[in-house]
Amino acid sequence: MPSYSESLKKFLDSKGVWHRFIEFSEAVKTVEQAARKVPVDKIVKSIVMVDSDGHPLLAILRAQDRVSYRKIKKLLAVKDVRLAGAEEVLRFSGFPVGGVAPFNSIKTVLLDPAVLANEICFVGGGDVDKLLEVKTQDIVDVMCPRVVDILDERRGEVR
Repeated sequence: MPSYSESLKKFLDSKGVWHRFIEFSEAVKTVEQAARKVPVDKIVKSIVMVDSDGHPLLAILRAQDRVSYRKIKKLLAVKDVRLAGAEEVLRFSGFPVGGVAPFNSIKTVLLDPAVLANEICFVGGGDVDKLLEVKTQDIVDVMCPRVVDILDERRGEVR
């Protein structure tokens, strides 16, 4: 069975998306670990969430930013949203926690406009020990996200 990153590579190749994998000797669990090999201001995270109706959604934002649950609830007109559990992340996105790429099968995708500031970004590479370098515009072209402010301006607390 191919690794998550091999499946991701096959998908990107099929779409003609330029990409480059950056390998680490261990699982990349923090921005600080990732920043050893890539510029921190270009790291983008893909957060799998679940709304109150049980539907998955993907929030794409810069690594140093926090997602606003309040803004997402209002945008999607749902009662609540929460982080997906590890099993849900794998089931909905096809990737394990820590390896979620923005290129996956989740249909509701919200991308914060701040992500578009960089022409190139580094995202989850499928496997937990890999990051993926891609052109930011390719995320937009392939995933067709709603580009909308989803940031929590309050530092220190997640809502």
